[in-house]
Amino acid sequence: MLDTEVTSAEVRDLIERGKVAQLQERLAKAETAQQLEPGAQSRLDRIYNQVFSDGSDDMRALMDAWKRQSPENAFALAASGAVYLATAQTQRGDDFADKTSQTAFDAMHRLLGLARSDLDRAVEIDPKLIPAYHTMIHIARMDSDPRYGSDAAKRALAVEPASFPIYSSLVGMAEPRWGGSVALMNRLIAQAQMHAPRNALLRLLLSQRDGAWELIENCACDDFADADLYRRFFAEVPMLGVLRAAGWAAEQRGHPALAVIYRSEFLRFYPADLGAREGRTFGLLQLERAGWAIEEGNILVRMEPRDQNAYGLRGSAYRASGDPFHAAQDFEQALRLNPQDPDLLFSLGDVYANETHDWEKGWAIADQLMQANDPRGWLLRAQIQKAQPREGLDQTVREFMQRFSADPALRPFAERMQSLRKQLPVPAHAPAPAPTLH
Repeated sequence: MLDTEVTSAEVRDLIERGKVAQLQERLAKAETAQQLEPGAQSRLDRIYNQVFSDGSDDMRALMDAWKRQSPENAFALAASGAVYLATAQTQRGDDFADKTSQTAFDAMHRLLGLARSDLDRAVEIDPKLIPAYHTMIHIARMDSDPRYGSDAAKRALAVEPASFPIYSSLVGMAEPRWGGSVALMNRLIAQAQMHAPRNALLRLLLSQRDGAWELIENCACDDFADADLYRRFFAEVPMLGVLRAAGWAAEQRGHPALAVIYRSEFLRFYPADLGAREGRTFGLLQLERAGWAIEEGNILVRMEPRDQNAYGLRGSAYRASGDPFHAAQDFEQALRLNPQDPDLLFSLGDVYANETHDWEKGWAIADQLMQANDPRGWLLRAQIQKAQPREGLDQTVREFMQRFSADPALRPFAERMQSLRKQLPVPAHAPAPAPTLH
């Protein structure tokens, strides 16, 4: 029954051609299948998750056009509410609350209010519309309004007692990081298992018992404890969030191969996740899999052509493969998108200085870094002075040591600079070194 699936491209086409009645008919078929057909659980939920999680201005305009054509349609109102939520999440950002401006919070709350208005009306029109309740629960978490979330969950479970998205959202809202507790998470997971014979997806929640997500991310583990932790939680088929957490944690603990494996499993089911794909590409570079990393870089650039990290990662992959010219092109494009990124500046300058030997370009980047008091600027300058060669290497090394030698974190740089100095030829008229006193 895949004929009831709806893609982003089809949604756009039907709305722009004024054919929203056809769109709504297909969504209604997906809703009926979700309620009645074995194996079709979460069909409509999946459509909403995949199509209406875009908070861009373009998607907002599309939703407004849909509502103008069909102002009292529950599917349109629920989709509009989901897009408002996605935009609110973008406005809020990923920083901790103390690093988020009041302006961002005000914008978030305004958008959440608009989302609530659309969603409340949607479930008045269609009390069986599970994606609307699912969005309400996410809004409740962002808005610190557990009563709103609990009410939405009760109404949803009254019409669809085995709803996987609703139980999954409730378990997520019950995490300690959102003011809940592991005990509450475990109770909800156990309650969900009572309905697992009707909806096998609910068994996925077993991987979140005991607060698996936070335990995996925050465990101060040695390798043996890590292995035990992963065996414990991956004995069950994991939720995507648990896979994502495992990939991040494996990277942080210095296990790039495991990080690539977990992120690859995550991307099988959620290939559009930019962060996971960038993380996997970084891991492939650590594992010296440059060819695969280039392929991933190509995908990243297609997915997000305005993302500096996509070009930066592909540039690193090209360089690792022995192709400094394409590497330089990608680093240059990344810097067009973010001209002040010091890591990108150094990467490009390093290619100029040590690969393509574009001395003037490398020298200019060294100047930029030095003006920002970045120690890597002195290193680049010294490398060019040694390799081209240019005069002034000894002075560059002295300046570096005067500025940075007291910083233990920069000891590797200091050692490299001293090494360059030791390689200087001794002038023919130089006096003999003074005898060492014992």
